[in-house]
Amino acid sequence: MSAPRLVFGLMRAERGVRRWIDARAGHAAVGAAGAGVLFHLARHEPSTVTDVARALEASPAGATGLLNRLAASGVIEKSTDPDDARVVRVRLTDAGRALLPEAAAALADLNAALTAGFTPAELEVVDRWLAQAAGIPRDRS
Repeated sequence: MSAPRLVFGLMRAERGVRRWIDARAGHAAVGAAGAGVLFHLARHEPSTVTDVARALEASPAGATGLLNRLAASGVIEKSTDPDDARVVRVRLTDAGRALLPEAAAALADLNAALTAGFTPAELEVVDRWLAQAAGIPRDRS
């Protein structure tokens, strides 16, 4: 028996999940990465561009581009930090805050679809494997 094609499967799954989220986002023009920004800002507002990049595990340039698109769509606003003009702060607008329930519902639907048919023990193995693949130490709490 040949070894499973885990890297290919992981990359294919990631693209599928992004397509699902992007299709569900529809008119909102937020998409998968944008939803991550919304969820981060809902808990950590205001954040710096650097904070958002770290939370998304994105490059500063990638995060800046994403934040510029989200600002242009009116779901976030960016402003210069009053204490340090080199720092850009980001916060949700009312329109961005209004998208949070829809984004949370979509995420709940996606999680339900992804976990359907798996036992809690199987999902624990998947969770451990994904954490290992991501290089993130597993939280044992």
